[in-house]
This record gives sequence, C-alpha cells and structure tokens, in this order.
Amino acid sequence: MINNRQEFIKLFFEEIAELDYTLLKFTEGELSKIDDNSDLDLLLEKPTLPFLNSIIRNAENLESMDVSNLESMSQFFLFFKDGSFLQIDCLFKLIRKNLIYLTNEYVFANTKNINGVKTYSPTVLFEHIVLFHQLNNDGMPSKYVKYFESLPEAQLFEVIDSFNKKYNWDLSISNVNKEDPGLNETLVSYLDHQPFNGFSTKIKSTFNYFKDTFLNLISCKGKVITFSGVDGAGKSTILAETQEMLEKKFRKKVIVLRHRPSLLPILSSVQYGKKGAEKRAAEKMPRQGNNKSSLGSFLRFAYYYTDYLFGQWYIFFRYQMFNYIVLYDRYYFDFIVDGKRSNIILDSRITKLLYRFVHKPKLNFFLYAPSQIILKRKKELSAKDIDSLTTNYQDLFANFSDKYDQKYLPIKNIDKEVTLDYIQKELQNIL
Repeated sequence: MINNRQEFIKLFFEEIAELDYTLLKFTEGELSKIDDNSDLDLLLEKPTLPFLNSIIRNAENLESMDVSNLESMSQFFLFFKDGSFLQIDCLFKLIRKNLIYLTNEYVFANTKNINGVKTYSPTVLFEHIVLFHQLNNDGMPSKYVKYFESLPEAQLFEVIDSFNKKYNWDLSISNVNKEDPGLNETLVSYLDHQPFNGFSTKIKSTFNYFKDTFLNLISCKGKVITFSGVDGAGKSTILAETQEMLEKKFRKKVIVLRHRPSLLPILSSVQYGKKGAEKRAAEKMPRQGNNKSSLGSFLRFAYYYTDYLFGQWYIFFRYQMFNYIVLYDRYYFDFIVDGKRSNIILDSRITKLLYRFVHKPKLNFFLYAPSQIILKRKKELSAKDIDSLTTNYQDLFANFSDKYDQKYLPIKNIDKEVTLDYIQKELQNIL
C-alpha cells in the first residue's frame, strides 16, 4: 500500500509533465523506487514556480507545509496526514557560492524522458555530482558510486572519459569518492573562466550568495528540544530514535548535548582531565554523590548555572543560527527536581526561580513509566524514589505549561512506537 508521500509524487509528476524541468540525481529509474528518506531536487526556470506552488498547496492529504524562498532556490517541506514527509528543492541555478557550475541550457539540452520523468543523461549526472561534491570539499557519496559501478563497462568508460576530457583530469571510479584539493582547484579555475561566470554575473551571484546566507541566519529555524526522565524511563532510546527521525526523515542537522551547553568543562576535569572526567561521569551511578555542604552545593550550582547563562548564547550562535536542531539529553529541570543527581543540595525554589533567566526550549518532553516497569529495565533507583521524582517532574511541567509559552509535555513511555508517533506530531508543528 502506497503512503501519502508516494501518492503525491506520482500525481505531482503527472501535473508538471508539460513543464521544462529536470529531476536531478535521479538514479532509481522509477518514481516508485525513490527512498522514503530522499528528497526531490528539481532544476527549473523561476517563472514556473507559482504553478508548482499551486499544485503543492492543493495536494490531497497534505496536513501542513513550510516554504523557504531564496534567490537561487525555493524549498518546500511537506507533512502528510499519514505522517510521511517530503522535501522538494526547486533550484533555479546550479551554483556554488558565486560560481555557476552547470548552466540550465546545458542540463536541459541533455534531458530526456525516462518512465514519465524528465531527467538528464548518466554523463551529465556524473558531471553534476562530481562538481557539486568536489566544490563542497567532499567526495561522491557511496550511493552514486554504486550506481555508476552498476553501469555497463563501456557506458561507464564513456561517462568518465567525457568528464576527464572536458576538465582535463584523470578521474576514475576508484577515487571518485574522495575529496581531491587538486581537482577542486582545477574545477574552480575552469569555471572561473567560463562566459557564464563573467564579471557582472559573478558580482550579482556574490551579492545573492551573501543575501541568502544572511536571510538563512536571521530566519534562525534551529530549535532546542529537551528530553527528561528518571533512569530507566527509556529516554536514551527515544532520544536516539528522534535524532534518526530528524536526520533521515526530516533532513535536519542535529546536535545532541548532555544535560548542559558544556561551554565550561566538567568540574572534575581539573583533577582527572577532560577525557578522564567524562569517563568517570559516564560510569558513575546517578545520585551517588556524598556532598552535604550548602556552600559546596551553591558553588557547584553557580558553576553550572554560569554555563547555562553564557552557554545558551554559544549554542544559539553556533547551532541554532545555522538551522541545527539541538537535542538535550536532560536539561536544567534536573537542578529543580533532582539536584542530588548533580551532587547539589539546594532549595528547589531557588533553582526554579532562576529558570526565568535560562533559555526556554521550544519542546520539552518528560518520559515516565510505572516504577515496576522501570525497575525491570534498570535497578538504579528505588520504587519510592522513582514515584517521587516522577510526581515532581509532572508537577513542574504542569506549572511551566501554565507559566510559559513553550511546550512541556509528559509522555507515558510504555509503547515505543506510540511515543515516537506523538513526538513526531509535535515536531511537525515546529519544524
């Protein structure tokens, strides 16, 4: 049974059959064989965009969509009612920074219809992928290497020979997967002297590149999402699955942070070094600290709080501005509900009050389960501690839900798939 995404793709290409376009990087041969985690890259002329826009917006089973419009491309992010997702990148030029590397005329002249889809020949496909990745200081991904290796030997020779003659190089299928600084330099020099990269064009392209970069930065589509839960609630598993969902399904850049921004090192790194301290922290059982000093607790908390205050700006400029999704494995809430875990004994009213100066993540999930289920997974806490911590987290999240605009969502994590479906729906609302 085909899903909403697959049904849309089939109807979409029927609707645009009369347009001049080229489906880029199309190695599957048939639309039905496109992987559910792949996006669609289309090269087309900008005036055709309104027509595509109307087709997409009127699609059946489309739950929501987001659009990003830049000078050289428009991106459509489609969320369907059955939970499937599709990203369509509509490119108006094949350009890297201020250098056009393949002209539209050249690509369209080498485009043909394959099973109802307009796409380019393997020769231009090879040229496109090599240029794109080498200009981005990267080698050809294994997916495309395998595709070209599957071609008949004579055809593969013709494809590579065409590239080598055009760019005066000696590329082979055995080294195409590697970044080559010499090849990068040769390609840049070649493109720099082409008529389609003349002085006036390059000036305009440079301006558009910096404009798009600036618009990307100020759009700041990066989000912070936190996962909290007592040990054994399944937090690590759900977080890992969420990361995979964001990266593979929603095509997002993701960074995972543990507990805090970590702009400041672990306190014990002074004694054990950074790696030694991280190893001890990972191996140490939770809530085993023996600190009973109010002064020691205050100083320890002040150190971590400073990390949150200054580190939150580092996270913003380092990741959020570049559209990363930041996932926290635990967050500041631990200092309010479970300070003992960080060897801190302080009145929770103080740590709760100071939360007002800490960055408020867009989505906050608290995963919980009955103590008897958690004890089957991990025996690190007593049933009494599990129940007490769970109640305190739920009360805190309920209080913050009334107080702040962000979402604080407790999830009873018994069935992993049910939990992930719920998280996916919440993610679709903010991506």
